[in-house]
Amino acid sequence: MNINFPSIDESFIKNMVEGGYYSNATELVRDAVRRLRQQDNGAYAGLMAALETGELAVKEGRTIAYTPEFLDDCEKRAHENLAHGLKPNPDVCA
Repeated sequence: MNINFPSIDESFIKNMVEGGYYSNATELVRDAVRRLRQQDNGAYAGLMAALETGELAVKEGRTIAYTPEFLDDCEKRAHENLAHGLKPNPDVCA
């Protein structure tokens, strides 16, 4: 497999190798792919855990009707939280 990189990426790779962070470019690319695979697997695991939690809540009857009033209330609470300097939970902001 041959991979061609733009000059900016090629310079970055060379600098990382010359800086001693990796012994060669192949090692750097392998590490990058491994990290990307771990990130992807972690995102999938998080999604599956959230789905399982939701399915359990539905089975146990712990649900809230998705109505225009519910959405209005969510928006109102979000604005109130923002006004108080509270940041939204990154897990619910996609």
